[in-house]
Amino acid sequence: MGFWSKVKKLAKKVWRAAKAVVRAVIRIVVIVLTAPFKIWDFVFGWVGWPPKKLKLHIAVLKNSNGTALVTDLNDLQPAIDVLKQTFKERCNVKVVSYSSGNEREIDNWAQVIDEIPPAGALKVACGLDALWEDGGEAGEFFNRHTAGWVSGFIPISLAFPVTVFIVQEFSSGHLGCAVPVLTDYATVDVGAIFSKGNSVLAHEVAHRCNLWHVSQKENLLSTDRLPMPPFWLQWWQRNILRSSRHVTYLF
Repeated sequence: MGFWSKVKKLAKKVWRAAKAVVRAVIRIVVIVLTAPFKIWDFVFGWVGWPPKKLKLHIAVLKNSNGTALVTDLNDLQPAIDVLKQTFKERCNVKVVSYSSGNEREIDNWAQVIDEIPPAGALKVACGLDALWEDGGEAGEFFNRHTAGWVSGFIPISLAFPVTVFIVQEFSSGHLGCAVPVLTDYATVDVGAIFSKGNSVLAHEVAHRCNLWHVSQKENLLSTDRLPMPPFWLQWWQRNILRSSRHVTYLF
């Protein structure tokens, strides 16, 4: 590799890291500034009033051969329905599509990304490795295609919608992953989106709203989920989910 190629590669890494820092700062500022307006839900979210909304976008990746990992987007509808039902019944949160106006309703919820993703975005990491990768090549790809942002670091939506990327597999064997705290996206294994009673999508969106695993088997956040809904959330989980920056009153 020549000198200028090394410089160019280094410059890309620095630029990715800089954008990751900008995204983190923006999200921290939003969390701090909106904290006073979250007090009601953080304490009394279990009441489930007033009703709130969460905007969702699903992005399906293509494999290295250019074939969409999900060829018929309508196959995603059962998982979307479980998410909508669980959040509405347990938290009085209406999950709505980020997009609108498409002839097919499913196209308001999901789209196939035409760009061929880097290898790290097809076989993804989880946990702290994923947090580190948010500033790398895979993170750059995910953030560039996250709904509500331009160029991966300029927010254009005060709703901070959640984007779920359907990926090929996880290097760690996970079914899905939501990078801790300071991102607006989650990733789900293409095989898992149709498993566990179609609950993996709802499970990961709940993680994105700051919930963590619990031991209660019938709980949405249990690692030993029941085969079919309805799933439960404890009162304190409702408080945390409803006070997430992704869950709003107005947008």
